[in-house]
Amino acid sequence: MTELYDTIGGVYEQFKTVATLPIAEKFTLFKILGNFQGKTILDLACGTGFYSRLLKEEGSAKVVGVDISKEMVNVARQQEMKNPLGNEYQVLDIAKLHKLGSFDLVTAVYLLNYAENKEHLLQMLCNIRSNLASNGRFVAMTINPSFSWKKSNSTKYGLTVLKQEPLSEGFYSEAEFHTNPPFILKYFGLSQSIYEWAVTEAGFKKFSWHTIEIPKQAIENYTEDYWQDFLDNCLIIGLSCEN
Repeated sequence: MTELYDTIGGVYEQFKTVATLPIAEKFTLFKILGNFQGKTILDLACGTGFYSRLLKEEGSAKVVGVDISKEMVNVARQQEMKNPLGNEYQVLDIAKLHKLGSFDLVTAVYLLNYAENKEHLLQMLCNIRSNLASNGRFVAMTINPSFSWKKSNSTKYGLTVLKQEPLSEGFYSEAEFHTNPPFILKYFGLSQSIYEWAVTEAGFKKFSWHTIEIPKQAIENYTEDYWQDFLDNCLIIGLSCEN
């Protein structure tokens, strides 16, 4: 996956700004986060820094972005040079993440869906928890364990799920992102029970699942009918955990 992300670089940023799925993704993420003004944030799987920049612009005290892809981080650093916000970016594998600090919040948009099995997921979550302050929160957006590609797909929202193969702990998938040029990402959808086991095993005191919501403006702009397939068979879901 590292090599793939190194090749798509800024094209992934195009998906965030052109496709409609990120509209619901962003709205739900920020609703789960609540008031983060003045807080320190570790943004994992930061990619090109899309959310790292938004979090800083919206009032966080400090943002450190981490991604496994050197090219993605290079794009994030270039954006920081063009528009200095004070963000820091590092190239690291979250499964091998050391302690970078005690952050008020850790965010991870599409990180956990790269965990291939429960042990891999647990390692990520343990490393995440070790970077949280004693009363810190972890907020993630990940692949919905209940999604089924046999139902409505996500094509009109910016990507098409091409395959979904069952595994003992969930499923393996590939999806084509409709950018220019298009690219294909591979990911895993571990079961809800595996997620909940790993969260508890990692030591988090509480956790909550969050269904995706559509902002009122997006419903007005695209109509309710446009979003119905997305809501009926939602590809993504939110997860929050308290230290």
